[in-house]
Amino acid sequence: METARTNYRNIQGLRAIAALMVLTSHLFWDMPPMRTHWAKPWFAAVGPSGVDIFFVISGFIIYHVTRRSAARAAVAGRGRALYEFAMKRVIRIYPLYWIVFGAASVMMIWLPPASSFVKKPQVELFFLINGIPNFRVQAAWTLTFEIYFYAVTALSLAVFPSRVHVGWLVWFAVIGIVAFLATVFGLGIPLDYVFAPLVLEFLLGIGVGMLIERGEHRFRAVAIGIGLVWLLLGTLPLQADGGRAALSYLLRLGCWGLPAALIVYGTAAFESGGERRVMPATLQYLGNASFSIYLWHGVIFIGVAAVFDRLGWVGLVNRSLLAVAMGLVGLGVGLISYHVLERPLLRVLGRRFLDHGVASHSLDPALPAPGH
Repeated sequence: METARTNYRNIQGLRAIAALMVLTSHLFWDMPPMRTHWAKPWFAAVGPSGVDIFFVISGFIIYHVTRRSAARAAVAGRGRALYEFAMKRVIRIYPLYWIVFGAASVMMIWLPPASSFVKKPQVELFFLINGIPNFRVQAAWTLTFEIYFYAVTALSLAVFPSRVHVGWLVWFAVIGIVAFLATVFGLGIPLDYVFAPLVLEFLLGIGVGMLIERGEHRFRAVAIGIGLVWLLLGTLPLQADGGRAALSYLLRLGCWGLPAALIVYGTAAFESGGERRVMPATLQYLGNASFSIYLWHGVIFIGVAAVFDRLGWVGLVNRSLLAVAMGLVGLGVGLISYHVLERPLLRVLGRRFLDHGVASHSLDPALPAPGH
């Protein structure tokens, strides 16, 4: 019973749904036939909210991870617990990202980015430091916020090993106050990275983790229902805003972040409650592969679009068939990457730096070392 409770298979299924939402929203890039596809307003408007679901899930997961890290610190010491936390995050994020980054860089020799793309220093993109936007791996802009969150959490573990929430509260309070003052009084404070209100979505995930850990399972169906309706209706003001960075992040928090938290809560509560309803195994599997799918799909879409363009198929192939082909190729490459790259990297690097393999998601138990 405990294994099912701590693995949170529904969260993995929800990660799959979020990844597919983002994937479908990007099907309409790069080629005129796709930009004018009848389905673009529907997918491109709602699909990006999968990112907000990811951020809430990250807060949920890291809450549980830090609970284990605090227990680890009490046994093995603060330094060892901090090292394991940080190294697992590095192993999960950077090696696969660097491979995709390299592939995208090679591809751009043949397919240079549009002049409208905002260029960033390569070192910032490579290490995901202020990599917003990321013109190499477009979807990776979100990883900059993830790394930011992990760094703050690691610092909190170092200073408050048994009370990580103190560090979080200080950080989130600063973000909230600065965002409020900058928005209300029109102060010239950048809200696109360091003080981005979007990072408060991690706080929402932490709150969801606390509720689930305390056994709060009521209103799960209501939470999911309200969350879905709110998410859809929240798309309207975001579309009207037109993408102004500072206001969009604050607006996005209210329009997509809060309903994402309701959806994550309801999804986790269905599994951890008495009925223990779990998502289909297919979605759980896709959730395990969601990081590979998320990183690769945009790069692959650009490549597929270029191939169609070079072969003169643009305008000849039905637009819907082209969208399906791009989606399947992007999904397929992501799944291949999961089996051929991501899992072996987690296993090999985990054994090299942690003496045991690293699981494909943080709520799984660690993989045993050889012979254990």
